[in-house]
Amino acid sequence: MELNPTILAAALEGLEIRLANLNAMIADVKSRTSLKATKTILKKPRATKAVGKKRVLSEESRARMAEAQKKRWAAARKAKG
Repeated sequence: MELNPTILAAALEGLEIRLANLNAMIADVKSRTSLKATKTILKKPRATKAVGKKRVLSEESRARMAEAQKKRWAAARKAKG
């Protein structure tokens, strides 16, 4: 199939229209993202959480947690085979 200059000109015109539409869409997205960036910059900074005291666990609680972890690991090893 041989393409004549008329077909090529029509194809070029269609592609240029698509390019113009894509450029408009890109500009729209860029304007929206810069608007969001401006809004986030203008917001007040959030207050950070105050660091509290370290949680203290009793010896009994630590032992229960260790035993539960051992059971989980044993179940995982058993399932693995």
